[in-house]
Amino acid sequence: MDARILVGYDGTPGSEVALDWAAATSRRQGSRLTVLHCVEMGAVPIVPIMSVAALPSEVRDDAQATLDRGVQRAQAVTTPSLVTGVLVLGTAAAELVSASKDADVVVVGSRGRGRIASGLLGSASYAVAAHALCPVVVVRGEATVQPDPDHPVVVGVDDSEASHRAVNAAALLAATADATLRLVTVGRLRSPEGWAYVEDSKAGTEHSHAVREHAIPILEGARERALERHPGLEIETEVLFGESGHVLADLGAHAGLIVVGSRGRGGFAGLLLGSVSHTVIHEASCPVMVIR
Repeated sequence: MDARILVGYDGTPGSEVALDWAAATSRRQGSRLTVLHCVEMGAVPIVPIMSVAALPSEVRDDAQATLDRGVQRAQAVTTPSLVTGVLVLGTAAAELVSASKDADVVVVGSRGRGRIASGLLGSASYAVAAHALCPVVVVRGEATVQPDPDHPVVVGVDDSEASHRAVNAAALLAATADATLRLVTVGRLRSPEGWAYVEDSKAGTEHSHAVREHAIPILEGARERALERHPGLEIETEVLFGESGHVLADLGAHAGLIVVGSRGRGGFAGLLLGSVSHTVIHEASCPVMVIR
């Protein structure tokens, strides 16, 4: 697999976890890895500067030192010749989005520098997840976890095109990591009035049966498509109930990766990420991949 991984790195703990995840993935897949460090415009004097070369030496040297630490950290994990460092001037989100056109996946941490770094995700990471031109992996927490035989790749499945692409990506990742692929459809036990059904009520039982009857063919179709591409892949299918984003996020406690489409069906299609993917990347404890 000659994939191209791009990871944003600024020396913060969140970016270090993302870098470690990207480097481990590079090692497993034999993928080229580009470590991108951005000199933010706020660090540049008022005098217009259009390139890194024109930066004051103390700013440029500090930025280069940060980038070098990132490259060395990645090289300690994966094959050193696969790692390249890039220093750019601009805003981190914009530069990562721009560079995503030449990448197969962009990896970002859940926190970064800036005024809203205390947010659950952070502005730069959210912007990249919403606007990148390739799949994005958001890595959260203080330690990395990878798909492997003990940590399945979980993917949310519906009948949308975004879901089909998510299943394809998830199946490839599971196959390369010797991990189980877990296909999950989440149904909502709701009455027309908006009240939650009592699960053991007659109405709740009838509704759950109807949801399962609708979901099973979708899951089986996804399973068949995955096996066509990856014969022998271990696949589990499951129908769960609740709010889709929260249910999928909870599965991250035992998963190596959750894969979601950036858009699904429903009234939230106009949002940048859609309600489900938005919830999962903010709540899941394992890395989350968002597929366009």
